Amino acid sequence: MRVVLISGSSHPALGAAIAKVLNLEQGRCIVDRFPDGEHHVEVVEEVRGCDVYLLQTLGPPVDSHLMELLLMVDACRRRGAARVTAVVPYLAYARHDRRETGREPLGARLVADMLRVAGVDRLVAMDLHSPAVEGCFNIPVEHLSAMPLLADHLQRTATPSSVVVSPDLGAVKRAERYAAQLKLPVAVVHKHRTSGSQVQARRITGDVEGCTPIVVDDMISTAGTVEAAVNALLEAGCAPEVTVVATHALLVGPAIDRLQRLPLRRLLTTDSLPLPMRPPFQVEVVSVAPLLARSIELLRLGSQHGG
Repeated sequence: MRVVLISGSSHPALGAAIAKVLNLEQGRCIVDRFPDGEHHVEVVEEVRGCDVYLLQTLGPPVDSHLMELLLMVDACRRRGAARVTAVVPYLAYARHDRRETGREPLGARLVADMLRVAGVDRLVAMDLHSPAVEGCFNIPVEHLSAMPLLADHLQRTATPSSVVVSPDLGAVKRAERYAAQLKLPVAVVHKHRTSGSQVQARRITGDVEGCTPIVVDDMISTAGTVEAAVNALLEAGCAPEVTVVATHALLVGPAIDRLQRLPLRRLLTTDSLPLPMRPPFQVEVVSVAPLLARSIELLRLGSQHGG
């Protein structure tokens, strides 16, 4: 079965990198807008009977990129694609995996249902905010992790005085995985969220005095969690030379200003999302194109053998 890789407009550079690894030419797709703001999507590539992979990371503007992906899926289905896999390195609404007050929607489940109804057969995502999000999908989910790639990169500079820090309780398991690979101790910051972008750190579990902190998380949105964690670490006597690691660098709202104010040695991230601008601090980017290309290749082989 012929494989077709088509990129949406959210991250064409990553699509090109994946295509290069797979030695494929990207499928042709026209994406623009009608005068009233509606999306116009036209899949020019011949996809009848093909195994189609649609790359669309769901960074800002989230709703626009999501709608574009849904239209791309529908277009491929109506052109006779045999199978459609959505490759979504960053899955938006993944933080909406539970209802805190009983008055909110379950956004992760809604997005999952929309993708399934549009015609997606399988989802490839990376470092979901919570493993529980997989349970929102009634289609197979390939949940990849960039953690081994990022940890390999960290091994070049980590020292025995380094400590891996979870900025909140939700990231403890992730921090433990980094620490195990790096053979370093773990510390945990206990936080209290006061609003969508404001966070207070209450206490730290673990010995951090004199240590060089490596703060790890799945994503950085407004950087409120990172800012609170780093300030708490500095008050506890950490060395003012901080490494922040996150798979997904959204860097929205006050994120750049917050990170700029910190004694940030570097931000280590991936190209799951395009950087919104050139930040005024050191950023090291590890490409996930080989990881995503490998997943596509394995899924292609699986389809050939009836998987």
